[in-house]
Amino acid sequence: MHDKELEELRSLLKMGEGTNVEFKRKLSKESLDADKRQKILARLRLMTSEGEGVLVLGVDDIRGEKWEVYGLKQGEIRSSDRTVRELCIEAGVRVKEKKVYRTEKGLVVKYLLEREEVEVGEVISLSFAGRVNAGKSTLIGVLLGGRLDDGRGGARAYLLRHPQELKKGQTADLHYAFIGFNAKGEVMEYEDPLSKEERARVLDEARRIVTLIDAPGHAEYLKSMIRSILGSDSQYGAILIPAGDEYKLIVAEESRRGIARLDDITREHMLLMTSRDTPFIIVITKIDMATYDVLEKVRSVVRRTVKEIGRVPLWVKDKEDVEVVRKEIAHKVIVPVVEVSCTTGEGLDVLKKLLYALPVMVPDELAYKPALAYIDKVYKGIRGANVVVTGTVKHGVFKPEQNVKVGPDADGGFRRGWIASVEVFCERVSRVKPGEMFGFDIKRIDPEVVRRGQVVADVDMELTACREFWARIVVTRHPTRITVGYSPVLHCNTISQTVVFEEIKGKEYLSVGDHAEVRLRLKYRPEYITVGDRIVTREGTTRTIGRVTEIIE
Repeated sequence: MHDKELEELRSLLKMGEGTNVEFKRKLSKESLDADKRQKILARLRLMTSEGEGVLVLGVDDIRGEKWEVYGLKQGEIRSSDRTVRELCIEAGVRVKEKKVYRTEKGLVVKYLLEREEVEVGEVISLSFAGRVNAGKSTLIGVLLGGRLDDGRGGARAYLLRHPQELKKGQTADLHYAFIGFNAKGEVMEYEDPLSKEERARVLDEARRIVTLIDAPGHAEYLKSMIRSILGSDSQYGAILIPAGDEYKLIVAEESRRGIARLDDITREHMLLMTSRDTPFIIVITKIDMATYDVLEKVRSVVRRTVKEIGRVPLWVKDKEDVEVVRKEIAHKVIVPVVEVSCTTGEGLDVLKKLLYALPVMVPDELAYKPALAYIDKVYKGIRGANVVVTGTVKHGVFKPEQNVKVGPDADGGFRRGWIASVEVFCERVSRVKPGEMFGFDIKRIDPEVVRRGQVVADVDMELTACREFWARIVVTRHPTRITVGYSPVLHCNTISQTVVFEEIKGKEYLSVGDHAEVRLRLKYRPEYITVGDRIVTREGTTRTIGRVTEIIE
């Protein structure tokens, strides 16, 4: 062996086993029973879950403390090689590179492995909305794990990530999860929803993927909720209403104003869904804690509220109702209502059938447009990556090794880059299509110029940043009047920036319920905004919603 190769092997042995490195004396079909086979398959998937993995054969484990060359004969290498490649195919892993070292004790072989890029099954996405303690995280946790909640919110632990969330038991940021359905329409339950290997298995094998976006319901995190509804490009929405808590608010409002109505946050979520023209469902939660009279009161107010926004409520209780939803929901007239308990399990089977039946709401023609996606989150400093961005594809198709441009920057320009890898929930895939969530590792671009609200697009797509635009808006909440000079925060796609009301066409001021054409100027930097984009502006208790009608060059 050459000195360089000898030093390379010594360095490998000195480094030892790790998350992405595994040593074996040898591998053969005869030595792998069913249990051992599943363990090595899981190990291969884990080793390559975040990049490349290294498998080394011909090395002996000395009491788990150090590793020494054992050496294999040529025949043992051939036998082990066949076994390794069979296991790799089953695990969805490919051999990227193979290297053989010749030592005094025999042969040592090193395999450099990486995950195969897979085709993701049919995908729909669902944004969960609802005020604080509506049970959003708990319901998603129960759907993921297939186990009922303990009555104290234990299931939501699968979703909460930040220390303040775990302390308060409340979501403070957007969280993403997915459930998979097999060809029979059954949920592929996770043994451990936090396991990367489990997620990879479900993503690989599922016939249908339902992406679930959990947003905070507390008023102080309203901007994250708006981002979830406007920025995720979800095909559907789900508004959760906790039966008992909602009943108390309805009764309090009725005694104070003489009107029985849903709380302000829930009604605002319905308004946002409707303004975005998103089909949505209503899930009445915690029904095990509500009496018949309480449920009847909540049902009555929900029914009336849905009719007031111009839609028709439909209670979904069995397969026949699910079939009606499948046929009609695309028309955006009906609003399915499902009642569930995460503690007793009542209604959960109907909800699962409904999620499986929802039709894909992404028009086929969007896949043939130039690729475009808005950046929702940016991750820097990840080992082996330049800058990783996540979001949802708006139109077109993105693939690994695709040249793209990212922007606009502070001057309104777009920087060129290159997509090194495409991932969906940490699983490398061969492409992502409209409506699908993604993670891109973008190379050849300065990470410091990349931010939320920018777009990633085909390098040949014509893009122009804008600083001013006209929009048609309606004022949904405001304590006084809106005049020229008013400066709220604009939400559009994943953009969040202060805008200034430069002009209100034909009016001196705006009050609640007023419609108007307004000219808005982005205060700090240009953004990529197009005619037809839906917008929300907010400031304190003030809200306006609308749509962009003209871009000012």
